[in-house]
Amino acid sequence: LDAATTAFLREAKIRAVCLFRRNFGSEAEVALLTRELREVLGPRALIALDQEGGSVVRSTFLPQAPSAMALGAADDERLARDVGAGVARSLRSLGINWNFAPVLDVNNNPANPVIAERSFGETPNVVTRLAGAWMDGSLHEGVACCVKHFPGHGDTTIDSHVALPTVARSRAELDALELAPFHALRHAAPAMMTAHILYPTLDHEHPATLSRAIVGGILRDEWGYDGVVITDALMMKAISERYGY
Repeated sequence: LDAATTAFLREAKIRAVCLFRRNFGSEAEVALLTRELREVLGPRALIALDQEGGSVVRSTFLPQAPSAMALGAADDERLARDVGAGVARSLRSLGINWNFAPVLDVNNNPANPVIAERSFGETPNVVTRLAGAWMDGSLHEGVACCVKHFPGHGDTTIDSHVALPTVARSRAELDALELAPFHALRHAAPAMMTAHILYPTLDHEHPATLSRAIVGGILRDEWGYDGVVITDALMMKAISERYGY
């Protein structure tokens, strides 16, 4: 942890950070980094990363967990719970206590360039059962989860890292498919991550991340969700090229 970053974290009273692959060296180096971060951020610090399994992992030296799609093919809730618990134990050994996983997106569009193997299945029922079991395993081992990407990134043909996707479904269609896993697991999820996607029937102007109608109206007011809401990365082009970050 360099001096300039340490000074910034202290002056800004930062209490949570997200690590990316560029922050990862050896196992010993990562453990040292998280110890130094906790000294600066305080004992209640949140140190997070995306360690979903499959291709979306930040640490490559930890035991590699199967993708959500592989767990969906097995369709075994106990196995999904065990994998979630195993991922959590390995993260906790490094001093990491918040994982931006599991994915609740339904894999309902074969042309989707960014979800695919990250989804547990093609139906809300499969996604809810297996992601819920995975999250239960993680929480039991003391690592918080963050389900994503609310209100659903499955039916897109554009990656929000490079442009702004649109999902033009009716509210009834969204309730039956995209929204269903988020609604079902809302009381179990300590945090939800928003999607940089435009849902014209919910908000014709703002993507979900910036939408009072979606985050405030549906998630907070209608569903009564009182957990943490966190954005997907704001430097992704769906946001940064239109609004800045």
